[in-house]
Amino acid sequence: MDSDLSTPSTQVAPEVSKRKSFVPFLLVLFCAIAIGFGIKYYKGRPGATTEGAWAVYFSEVNATGSSYSLERRLVDRIGAATLRVDAALYDLDAAPVADALIEAHKRGVKVRVVTETDNMDGSEIGRLQDIGIPVSDDKDAGSLMHHKFIVIDERYVWTGSYNTTYNGAYKNSNNVILIDSVPMAYNFTQEFRELFLDAEVGNPSGAFVAYPKVTLNDGTQIFTYFSPKSDTISPLLKEIRSADKSIHFMAFSFTHDTLGTAIRDRFTSGIEVRGVFEARQTDNPYAEYKAMKAAGLSVVLDKNKGTMHHKVIVVDADTVITGSYNFSKNAEKNNSENLLIIKGNREIAAAYLAEFEKIVR
Repeated sequence: MDSDLSTPSTQVAPEVSKRKSFVPFLLVLFCAIAIGFGIKYYKGRPGATTEGAWAVYFSEVNATGSSYSLERRLVDRIGAATLRVDAALYDLDAAPVADALIEAHKRGVKVRVVTETDNMDGSEIGRLQDIGIPVSDDKDAGSLMHHKFIVIDERYVWTGSYNTTYNGAYKNSNNVILIDSVPMAYNFTQEFRELFLDAEVGNPSGAFVAYPKVTLNDGTQIFTYFSPKSDTISPLLKEIRSADKSIHFMAFSFTHDTLGTAIRDRFTSGIEVRGVFEARQTDNPYAEYKAMKAAGLSVVLDKNKGTMHHKVIVVDADTVITGSYNFSKNAEKNNSENLLIIKGNREIAAAYLAEFEKIVR
């Protein structure tokens, strides 16, 4: 216990003059002002952080080497790690990210990686293994370890649509949300451990989530789901059916007919619906683009020469659905995926809506 908080056992003698008691008051006031200026100065210093419980980032297409690229931001985050880095990466071919993981390992940070079986033979994965970083894969050719998340120091969660590749950072449209939350980090760490430790027996990611609802210190509520064992379609449908004003979506792959029907139903009920699809996915006979277009929904094809790789739905400019999860049966039933439903933060929603408008214009 801080000794400052204890109550003094003696009282000031009544004969002490008002003038003398006024001096300590001036000293306290002066100290408070000095501390105030000190705090303001410190926050303005390079390296000082003023970030909150979350941050949202988007790829900078054709901005190779930008300090604001997803690649650069991730490298800096890994560079600040002091305890542990657990990375579940569908694909890792970005040398700067591999370098950052190797440097973290060299300075004593515990680094582990799990990746998709089909990408296990990549040269950057080989570099990690050569230096002694433990790497595992999902040992399942019939489904995908499709995560793109990293847990840093059991506190920060980095997740979204961004694959750690050159194209993922500089050619494709991607998003990342960084969350500062120990309970959220625990959820993702448990998912990582299950993937990493159970890979040899081929177990898929589990349904148990220790903290299914996490409330950040600014009141933001985040609900976490991991497929294939978790029920992901029910909460998705619930959010779509609850839409009162608008639905916006950015979809690399949208082939889930039940979800598509729910969105068309909301449009029929008078809800504004706008969507953007990755252009190359429209050749898929199961894609929802043509059915939505025929029903009169305002859906367009992406114009990016790279890939529009987002997997995002924004409901009523308030709720954001994001993660590695494509809107498909494979994401629901077969692949190892993460899905976040973020509620009660219109600032986060505004960031994703701004990205939507940037893509469709």
